[in-house]
Amino acid sequence: DPFRRAHTLTVLFLMTCALIYVAIFEPISNDTNYNIKRGIIACALTFILVGVTQIPDGPFRRPHPALWRFVFSVSVVYEMALIFLLFQTPNDARKLLKHIDTNLGKPLVERDYGGNCKLYDPDVPDDPFHNIWDKFDLFIPSHFFGWWLKTILIRDWWLCIVNSIMFELLEYTLEHQLPNFSECWWDHWILDALICNGFGIYCGMKTLTYLSMKPYNWRGLWDIPTYRGKLKRIVAQFGPHGWIQFDWRPTSSLDRWISVLLIAFVVCFQQILY
Repeated sequence: DPFRRAHTLTVLFLMTCALIYVAIFEPISNDTNYNIKRGIIACALTFILVGVTQIPDGPFRRPHPALWRFVFSVSVVYEMALIFLLFQTPNDARKLLKHIDTNLGKPLVERDYGGNCKLYDPDVPDDPFHNIWDKFDLFIPSHFFGWWLKTILIRDWWLCIVNSIMFELLEYTLEHQLPNFSECWWDHWILDALICNGFGIYCGMKTLTYLSMKPYNWRGLWDIPTYRGKLKRIVAQFGPHGWIQFDWRPTSSLDRWISVLLIAFVVCFQQILY
């Protein structure tokens, strides 16, 4: 199956052609910073290409093992960059990062969501519900899609609900450090926890129900006679290869209880970093 082969020689040939073109045909630049940036990018891309073709396959197979080899290679490059920054002073690290993005190093404007908590503001007759509309921003779809994906990953509605409530409590705890964590009570518990997070968890559970009941009978793309069937097969390539039911059973043993607590901690910590 050519779709599953690594194509090592093809990738090596194309990479060699690109390096020969850069070495021979591109004009030489005397800008040291420009050359250093390009050299680092070339090293990273070379490592990623080698990783995509040579790293053994992991447990993920959809939509293609090469995608997950690419993700693993990029994560290794990212980790090496973080390890390098670990040995720098904070000021030197910030200076290095400014070479990547000149906009870095400037203070960001933190938005305060908890200024006026009136659901109905009679002082603004033209738009008395302006406080509600002001809360509708990028975080609304982020909450929904984030918890939809978390539910698909965790596969347990009660653990997702607990994490959702824990994060809202963390926002209360850390609002003195992060101004955008300062929200109205109805923003915390109605808009975020109940509507956005709750609906995301509900859709995630419905997705899990569909995936668990769906029959998985894969056929080769060229064995499907109709174009519609081929198109459905291509779309299905981005779905799971199979489905395994999983039950956390956190109270079955101490190890499982500690593991579930650790997962809840990691999820909350990840949301704080976000």
